[in-house]
Amino acid sequence: MKVQHPVSGQGFARGRRIVGAVSLLLGASLVALTGCASGSDGGGGSQSSGGTGVFANKGMDYFFFAMQSEAIQRKSEELGYKFSTTDAKHDSSQQFNDAKSLLVQKPAFLIVDPVDSAAWGPVIEQANRDKIPFGIVDTPITTGRADFQVAFDNRLAGEMAAEEIVKGLKAKYGEPKGKVLNGYGALSSSAWKARKEGFDEVLAQYPDVQVIERPTEGAETTARQVTDATLSEHPDLDAAHAPSDSITRGIITAIKSKGKLKPRGEDGHIIITTIDGEPQALNWYREGIIDASVSQDPVAYGQIAVEMLTEYVAKGKDIPLGEYVDEKYYWETAVIEDTANGPTMTIPPYVIAEDNVEDSRQWANLVTTEWGQKQ
Repeated sequence: MKVQHPVSGQGFARGRRIVGAVSLLLGASLVALTGCASGSDGGGGSQSSGGTGVFANKGMDYFFFAMQSEAIQRKSEELGYKFSTTDAKHDSSQQFNDAKSLLVQKPAFLIVDPVDSAAWGPVIEQANRDKIPFGIVDTPITTGRADFQVAFDNRLAGEMAAEEIVKGLKAKYGEPKGKVLNGYGALSSSAWKARKEGFDEVLAQYPDVQVIERPTEGAETTARQVTDATLSEHPDLDAAHAPSDSITRGIITAIKSKGKLKPRGEDGHIIITTIDGEPQALNWYREGIIDASVSQDPVAYGQIAVEMLTEYVAKGKDIPLGEYVDEKYYWETAVIEDTANGPTMTIPPYVIAEDNVEDSRQWANLVTTEWGQKQ
């Protein structure tokens, strides 16, 4: 079954004041502080515009998460809702408390990007009691059942990044061999865990590839320290991978500080792959710094979550299962399946390369050229 865009024909919100990433972070903090007041005229399970859509974000220090929040806000306001958000600063306990506080406001819907994928049962029960549509974006939950989830095939993304490294090693040596750093993220996140598993599974097929596994917990500073130590121990490092662009920034900084940052095609180039597809990652690719970025789409996450919760769940309709098609997104087609944790749309990953890096549908190109955001 093919499911067309539920509100096709509606474009991105226009005429909003364009702000940079720094202003967005400051604005989000102010919204979080005033959320209780703005939420007072909302209504649980509202079937029409006029209430408040709320978002319990995991953190606003990553450009990816800031743009995801921006997408949710733009789509909410486009449909006539007010918007309120919180910033858990990657603290799972804080995020649970944020979500419960947001539910007290009786919002039109609640969306969460989980820090920790487990233990959301009590929040879901509270949302269900109050008939508040509950959605998950980016990082799927592993306990409880959401009204809708939109996420990413994280395991496949890890596999694709590993395959790009294999391709680079073959080009360098004529066969897949060498030393590869995997600066993996916090394993409490089901998304980062799946990316690591996919990456490891592919490289395990090549006995002459030595994978150096180092935890970064998703922190740029830690990634820089880990990479610096790895290069001291393994000055002949051939490749490095990070499961998010924020981690990759730390890796690139460390490689540069060691005088080893060489462009693609030049002797001594360290193969680098990353996942997310942020504007900076596209620029790294254009400059020859990285070899591949596997893209996921926070703009689609935010927009589709709001659409599904308001067009279906809030109106008492079942989420349509099957193929979802919307050509305004570069990936165009995804699948919605019923899972143990609720109806889940899985957006397919793809590699950003020479033939698509300038496509206007790349989320990174959209937020910089159409929304005026800067990273």
